[in-house]
Amino acid sequence: MMRFVVFTTLYPSEAAPAHGVFVENRLRAFLKKYDADVRVIAPTPWFPFTHSAFGQYAVYARTPRRESRFGIDIWRPRYVIPPKISMRLAPGALAESLRRRLDAFDADGWRPDFIDAHYLYPDGAAAAKVAHERSVPIVLTARGTDVSLIPDYPAPRKQIMWSVAHADAVITVAEALRTRLTDLGAPPEKIHTLRNGVDLELFRPHDQSAVRAELGVEGPVLASVGHLIERKGHHLVIDALARIPDATLLIVGEGPWRGRLGQRADRAGVAARVRFLGGVAHETLPRIYSAADALVLASSREGWPNVLLEAMACGTPCVATDVWGNTEVVSAPAAGRLAAERSAASLADAVTELLAAPPDRAGARRHAEAHSWDATADGMFDVFVSLKDKSKRARSVKASPVPQDGLAHKPKLLVTVDTEEVFDWSVFEEDAHSVAPAKDIERFQYLCEALSVSPLYFLSYPLLVDPKAAAYFRSKFDHDKASGGLHMHPWVTPPTTGHSDEYHSYQMNYPTAIHRKKLKTLADAYQDAFSRRADAHRAGRYGISADNYALLSEIGIRYDFSPSVGFDFTGAGGADFSAWSNQPFIAGTDTGNVAVTPLCGARTWRHTDHFLSQEIAPPGFSAGRRRSPLTVPVRLSPEGANIKTLQALTRRLIADHAPILTFTLHSTSLTIGANPYSKDSAGVERILSTTRAYIQWFKKSVGGDVLSLDDVRAYYDSALSGRDA
Repeated sequence: MMRFVVFTTLYPSEAAPAHGVFVENRLRAFLKKYDADVRVIAPTPWFPFTHSAFGQYAVYARTPRRESRFGIDIWRPRYVIPPKISMRLAPGALAESLRRRLDAFDADGWRPDFIDAHYLYPDGAAAAKVAHERSVPIVLTARGTDVSLIPDYPAPRKQIMWSVAHADAVITVAEALRTRLTDLGAPPEKIHTLRNGVDLELFRPHDQSAVRAELGVEGPVLASVGHLIERKGHHLVIDALARIPDATLLIVGEGPWRGRLGQRADRAGVAARVRFLGGVAHETLPRIYSAADALVLASSREGWPNVLLEAMACGTPCVATDVWGNTEVVSAPAAGRLAAERSAASLADAVTELLAAPPDRAGARRHAEAHSWDATADGMFDVFVSLKDKSKRARSVKASPVPQDGLAHKPKLLVTVDTEEVFDWSVFEEDAHSVAPAKDIERFQYLCEALSVSPLYFLSYPLLVDPKAAAYFRSKFDHDKASGGLHMHPWVTPPTTGHSDEYHSYQMNYPTAIHRKKLKTLADAYQDAFSRRADAHRAGRYGISADNYALLSEIGIRYDFSPSVGFDFTGAGGADFSAWSNQPFIAGTDTGNVAVTPLCGARTWRHTDHFLSQEIAPPGFSAGRRRSPLTVPVRLSPEGANIKTLQALTRRLIADHAPILTFTLHSTSLTIGANPYSKDSAGVERILSTTRAYIQWFKKSVGGDVLSLDDVRAYYDSALSGRDA
């Protein structure tokens, strides 16, 4: 059974039964169809007084700290945010409330497989931060203004997009929201549109004459339902009422505009025809919808407006503004009409047209029936299962340090090369690449042989299947001049999927089944080229995650060199190694152990060579941590670093007792114009000269040894023999 936390400030309570009821409805629909152990964390602003004079804040004060609704347990931790600046401070306050509650759950032995967070800001931003800290999978749900309005502000937009980048999946309740998110830069492949459904048992037609008699209304009846704020457009519906003779308007909801709307009705001369019903229980709404000839929704923006489907399920057609998710709900004549523009005149015209030729109420009901919760629950299940599986795989991988006692601590260097096809680093297209001639890498290989260095080449698929490239490397491997391993560029490794976006340039972001097939293809190509199985691997673009190690073990990988210490690639959908240690570790999986040797790096103060220690977290999988914007990451590579910087980084690594210093470069840096580091011949010469100078300095001044892959294998055998004994 899956186990997850729902995190949201939008959830009903005894004090506010309609608040965020759409979140509760979705969860109930899921639990009606699928088994799960769920706990809801719904933080509530702290306020000391419960007197109604304090309005909404009094409602917060009256909200129970613990509650159970429909068999679902709810915790409501209090958080403090000062008025007027809450937008900026809320994510931090919410994150702390989530941390405390998760700690309490953990102390009781209850740990979620994933977090299901609703509303991207501030709730989603807070939850994504905590999930990232704890390496817990997370799905975010975007619901409306968190996409249509809040990203207009730069600071929240930055946090929203960070959260989306770090999330394992994102759900939008309308296609319009998905489009907006992708326009903002979110990877479309991780976004799922799962529209809210409607409870067809609760929302059903009632006898219109009977409910009208109860309400004391007659003639044309309109309803306007929602929070009493400008965005919902109740004021426009009041103005439209003045153009619709003899009609009565029922306004349902509470909010800060209550007094202003009463004044609006007075000025429009329709006060006698406007009924303010206040907030009503969810169970009462079907009778109000059934009494109405039309529901009018005049919002300026909406995600997926539940009130439209609720009204239609009761047989009531709708008039809505032509904005955002409204158009996806009012999508057929049976559903009602869309106003030409958001104005009282256009709304009045649409209502008048609808009243003159009202759709069949049974037809409105049928339109709603096509939007039951079943399909949404099924879509949730698919997303949730993928998160549970990821959590299970990650938890099954156990990181353990490599014992250093009894081993020689003489500095050791391993020289590696990401040996790749030539391609434009800004695009990731299947066919837009070539293979550089062997002469380009031969200069580097000659340099290594002259310095008695046996480099480790991680080879991408196009090089493995290129006869000339394969023959060149075979000649080096067969004579022990170099060693080889696998290098996954998923966009060129069969089976290709047609993805050319940056998110899918990281192999970690592919479904397990496709990732497994790609790894097998790569491993088989290596065997075909060299008549041996590869046991070493580096993920292209360093795109590795904890749950990937079982897949590597399945294909025979025993040594991985993927993590790039000090760097955070999450902005484009990659991994965050910013807090990782440079110490090697063993990733233990159900299918075997993988020895992980990080690609060495550290963070330094900008414009200096003063490197900070990475040895804060223990060896193994580490969550990201807050970093000073005054620091930048540097890896042990001649690409973008001069000899002085590499020497300073090396001193830092030696001081931190890193047993293997992993040096790297890209093969395309050896081909003129093939990547940003080798724009011209001077760039290539700089790479070669810096590499030569560094290795010479390491051997002579540091007194270190340069390792081959065989030496690395022997190192791990020696280190682990005592532990295994």
